[in-house]
Amino acid sequence: MAAVALTDPWLLGAIVAMAGAAAAGWLVTRAARRLLHHMKHVEPKRVEVTRHEVLCPRLPRGLHGLTICQLSDLHIAAAPRNAAEIEAAIRGVRADLFVLTGDMIHPASGAAPFLAWWDRLEGAASPAVAVLGNAEHKPWVDAEPLRKGLAQRGVPLLVNEVFRFAYGGDALQIVGVDDPHTHRADFARAYAQADPACWTLLLCHSPDGLAALAGRRADLVLAGHTHGGQVRLPLLGALRDNLSRVHGLVAGWYAGPDLERRSRGGLTGGRLYVSRGLGGGSIPLRLKCRPEVAVFTLLRDER
Repeated sequence: MAAVALTDPWLLGAIVAMAGAAAAGWLVTRAARRLLHHMKHVEPKRVEVTRHEVLCPRLPRGLHGLTICQLSDLHIAAAPRNAAEIEAAIRGVRADLFVLTGDMIHPASGAAPFLAWWDRLEGAASPAVAVLGNAEHKPWVDAEPLRKGLAQRGVPLLVNEVFRFAYGGDALQIVGVDDPHTHRADFARAYAQADPACWTLLLCHSPDGLAALAGRRADLVLAGHTHGGQVRLPLLGALRDNLSRVHGLVAGWYAGPDLERRSRGGLTGGRLYVSRGLGGGSIPLRLKCRPEVAVFTLLRDER
């Protein structure tokens, strides 16, 4: 067999191609590792405080200026994750009322890490009210320690019921429903004690619940569950919304005919805000979807 010289053009080309492929593979692997590191360890810790002025028709005069801070999908786990960064963001917020819109716990860890974390806040997120999410309803989760823990800490847990928060000589009517994702929301029961003439804040873990709202009064709805998609790609946005009865209500504000259509006629005349959430669930990765502490200031619309 004839020997192949290293100067042979074909051999040189093959060597160059193999070296190029190896270099490209190394670069792709390095870039993938850096991206994964960013998604797991960097972006989840870049907690963003978003602030919103909400012009509210028919808002009682006493509620003008009321500030509400929404904490959604905390998923506080036994492992630290981003709990310290969430705490720091909350301590930088001044609000009249904090609302927890479900998934406070990480199912694998139970209630204890969340309650210990809440105690470390030392009242920085008080007063507060809460509703449950699907994390609290996993088959292997005992939600009773969370219920008792919240009660001991003076946090009303609204399970298909009404709560009235006194402020400015008036009262904010809050309707809190149980988790729609696990089919526990009961709007008929929740609204049984509600005054249809009162300006109403609805707390609902998942936007899916709007499909069963059936036109009941909800001037402002605060929801979460979607985590904003967690991973959002340029141009494409969120790859999934984790919703089954309504779709496209993944993050931010929704109102008007578009919201009425997306909610299947369930919400008419009100507004919805879907939080990007704070934790990461079972896959704690985020891309172009920073964790969010949302702060809303209610302003009476005099027009």
